[in-house]
Amino acid sequence: MKANISRWIILLLALVCAVQVVSAFEIKTQTISPASGALEPDQRVTARYVLSYDMITTADPSDETFEISTGLQNPSWDFTVYRDGVAINNPKGMGTHPRVLTEYEIAYGDQDVELDIQMSGTVPTSASGKILVIKIEHLRDKDVKDTHSVTRDVVSVTQIGSSLSLQQQNLKDLKADMDEKAGQGVDISAVQPKYDAANQALTSAASASPSQAAGYISTATKNIDEAKSLLDKAWAEKEVSNAAATIESLDGRINYFVENRSMGGDPRVVSIVTKRESAVQFYSQAKDNLNANNYPLARSKATEGLKKANEALGDADALREKIGEGFSLGGNLLLYVGIGVIVVLAIVGAVIYRKKTRWDELG
Repeated sequence: MKANISRWIILLLALVCAVQVVSAFEIKTQTISPASGALEPDQRVTARYVLSYDMITTADPSDETFEISTGLQNPSWDFTVYRDGVAINNPKGMGTHPRVLTEYEIAYGDQDVELDIQMSGTVPTSASGKILVIKIEHLRDKDVKDTHSVTRDVVSVTQIGSSLSLQQQNLKDLKADMDEKAGQGVDISAVQPKYDAANQALTSAASASPSQAAGYISTATKNIDEAKSLLDKAWAEKEVSNAAATIESLDGRINYFVENRSMGGDPRVVSIVTKRESAVQFYSQAKDNLNANNYPLARSKATEGLKKANEALGDADALREKIGEGFSLGGNLLLYVGIGVIVVLAIVGAVIYRKKTRWDELG
């Protein structure tokens, strides 16, 4: 019985702890201007939040607080507490940064209350990388019970210039690679639209503001990366296709030796067939890797297959040249039958002619 009571106490304590970690506030409205994209030094930024929240009223009116901070320069704040949709208080918050709103200022027991936060500031002139736009924390006895924050990238003219130059060079390298592969017979039709999109984005970035240019450069980078992947795929497909075509040609040579010349058991033909089987194995591995999007390995296996197939093809051509065309009924049966008939007719005719001549001589 005591053990059961102990388990129930532990369960109740666990439930209490679980309740304490439930979100202490809910965001009803969130608006930041500019809404998206990178920010620029000296750019003005505004934010507005409307929160619903619960605060535990205690004898100490300062043990539970909201702390609102920002990395923006010269921030200004405006707070309004609403009860049942009616504004009832405009707390100022203590200190300058971060702003601290105490339980005394914004707690109203179990009543339906909301906190409206409006903030504005400018991006510091020397800012780079990322900047904190706003951070909202709900603390109880200095423990953070809930938090929300927004950070944004900051770009400068210098950073944009460097990024633009880098991607312009990447685009130039991509074009050279496309031209080279096209010259090798690779189908680049799927790559071209990605190249065109990247080129247009970089052209737009060259005349845009830093924040706008950052978006264009991001778009161009994405298209360049996708174009490289598509080109890699097309190149692999071409290598696999080359291996397949060479193996098909080799099969024709082998068929000639086996069917036309009845040389299936010849050691030289057996060696060619063995090399053909090795080429097919590499080709099969190349197709598997192509289907798995492992394009470098697909090309590598296709190259090995092509090398082995060409080796066998060279052996086959050398053997055919060595043995010559020879005699075979398989490929020219009608011709040989025709020649045979002509020979037989010629012999019969000669015999008849000789007999007739002899009869004439005998009178």
